[in-house]
Amino acid sequence: MTKEKLLSFHAGVVKDINEQLVLKLIQEHEVISSSELVKITGMRPSTIFNILKELSAKSFVSFHGKGESTKKGGKKPYIWMLKKDAAYTIGLDIEVGEMTAVILDFSGGIVAKKILKIETGHTADELAENIIKVVSDIILENKIETEKVLGLGVAFAGIVDCGRGLVIMSSVVPEMNFSLLEKLESLPFRVLVENNANAAAVGLKWGGNENPSTNLNGQRKNYLTILVEIDTNVSGLGIGIVVNGELYRGASYCAGELYPHLPTLNEILSTIRSRFVEGSILKNYVSAHESLDIETLLDAAKKGDEIAKLAFSKIGNIVGHTIAPAVALLNPDTLIITGIVSELEEVIVDSVNRVLEMRVLSITKNALNIIVDKYHHYSVAVGAASLILEDFFRLPIKR
Repeated sequence: MTKEKLLSFHAGVVKDINEQLVLKLIQEHEVISSSELVKITGMRPSTIFNILKELSAKSFVSFHGKGESTKKGGKKPYIWMLKKDAAYTIGLDIEVGEMTAVILDFSGGIVAKKILKIETGHTADELAENIIKVVSDIILENKIETEKVLGLGVAFAGIVDCGRGLVIMSSVVPEMNFSLLEKLESLPFRVLVENNANAAAVGLKWGGNENPSTNLNGQRKNYLTILVEIDTNVSGLGIGIVVNGELYRGASYCAGELYPHLPTLNEILSTIRSRFVEGSILKNYVSAHESLDIETLLDAAKKGDEIAKLAFSKIGNIVGHTIAPAVALLNPDTLIITGIVSELEEVIVDSVNRVLEMRVLSITKNALNIIVDKYHHYSVAVGAASLILEDFFRLPIKR
């Protein structure tokens, strides 16, 4: 919770604001007592009781039992938590020829996840039709009541005007400046559209990772989410920038779009092809390195193939050199690497670390904590679904 003052409204609205505040506190703490809510909010115990009663009637929260009495004795406090099945959100990560979908429950936990190797569409209209079908199918497959879906988040690689739901530019379809919101208006719930790296950054607040937006003293932090996508014939890198706990998109939604030239997987492998014979698995690809995709290479590295690990070390080196200027410019305290390459955590982090030690000031590097997002391939889809939760739990504030 920030220390910014809540907006003041007339009495008829304050009740709803107070409900939102209590609901937000329960979400942030996961489990909290009614006495703690009284202490944090400064509201009367009777007011908190009535709000909890109202939220319970709406099936947003549930009673979790009684806690321990204080050392001074007295009544045991009543414990409350979010009701996880109260509502659900859906997230889609859209790439060329692939959609990754997740469903999150009301607390941000993953209910379902799925990678679909499908044709995303050659036009914006075809893309929208395929999105609607995928969303309808995943709701049906998981037996979720449509009325309980808070909304859909859709994430793209490219430039997205999230305020208006415009896809300004994307590699998924050749069309530019089209309103995806208008094309998805037949869906019976809210739709939000975002850049993929930005979505991944938001997802870190909700996806069960150690929250990088707060430190041990509860102060807001600043972090960069590095989304790395390297495959056979295409590569890309995007940065989600979070300043003081808030996503920074830039004046024209281009913040973090370094637009670097990253080598493809084929180009990276061609530099070490002569060493394939040394690999326990890659020796089988000496004359067929073009058939290797990132999933096969990752599997080989996980099974101990040293040459496959070398390939990921090279990828980490490339990432380090690419992001070094951003790290030097923004001086973040945390760097979160995500995307499928982050599954080889130790190799990627170590190689990025080595580059940054050479490319940025030691005082900058020493303050930097480099971690990976535990959802890897699903991080963008989790982030897309988290956009809806972020919006639902947001409090009105006066800046």
